Amino acid sequence: MRADQAGETTFPAFVRACWDAGIAWYDVDTAARTCTYYGSDGDSYTEVYPFVTLP
Repeated sequence: MRADQAGETTFPAFVRACWDAGIAWYDVDTAARTCTYYGSDGDSYTEVYPFVTLP
């Protein structure tokens, strides 16, 4: 995930890495600025992203 966040991977590589890590699906909430990753065993992990101001 860190490589993807740094812009060092393609989207297909990101999805494959998620699958390889046991992530069954993820949910992006743009209003809350979070991404929650869900494992096939029911575990979840949520990342919070900082507010970004575009030029």
